Amino acid sequence: MPKITPGTIVKLLIISFFVGWGLSVLDITPLELLRGVFERFDALLNWVSRSLGEIVSYVLVGAMIVVPIWGVLYLIEWSRQRGK
Repeated sequence: MPKITPGTIVKLLIISFFVGWGLSVLDITPLELLRGVFERFDALLNWVSRSLGEIVSYVLVGAMIVVPIWGVLYLIEWSRQRGK
């Protein structure tokens, strides 16, 4: 783990000052920034949950066709092997 030197702290303070100044110029407060981040994260989670919901529904609808066909083929193969 690298050591935190006074030079690193000074660099972080300088960068923080310029970022804070830039946000101030753009009239963005820390609360607005956090709110925006959480809104984007919430929108992303909603999109993922909707997408997964659609995927699950597609899988279930497809399984209504695929699983019975597979079951019949499995039973046919099982009966062939049993008869040997």
